[in-house]
Amino acid sequence: MVRTTNIKAMVLSAAALTLAALSSSADTPDPFVGTWILDAAKSSCEPPPAPTSHTFTIAEAPGGALQETIDLVDGDGTKTHLEFTATRDGKYAPVTGTGYADSVSLTQVNSTTFKYALKKDGKRIESGTFRLSKNGKTMHGRLSGSDPQGAWKCHFVSSRQ
Repeated sequence: MVRTTNIKAMVLSAAALTLAALSSSADTPDPFVGTWILDAAKSSCEPPPAPTSHTFTIAEAPGGALQETIDLVDGDGTKTHLEFTATRDGKYAPVTGTGYADSVSLTQVNSTTFKYALKKDGKRIESGTFRLSKNGKTMHGRLSGSDPQGAWKCHFVSSRQ
């Protein structure tokens, strides 16, 4: 049985990552803006499977917000597309395009690390931490949550394109 929630979780998590990791200065480029591709061979989920592909594009939006566009393919071939625009103020922002979660909250730890939480109908369903490599070309995410099949945890590795 393919756990589609793991893939949806990864997509939302990656989106949250880029929103949370904005630099503190408007003069410093945001290290997360750009296009990121999942390295499926280096990513894992317990229980499996991890997604087969995941692409997310992060762009700056008015008012210091970021626009996320995410496309993923689950282990069973199910495709998901979602988008959201959010600021990095720690408040929950709406997530559209999926039934998995309806809001995301971000906490920036530093310019290369953030923590996030996802909610569905007011209940926290997932959380995790994402870190950008020193060279800015790789992003690692560790996330966990629960779904009707039980608890899960994943490690995602994405590369800048």
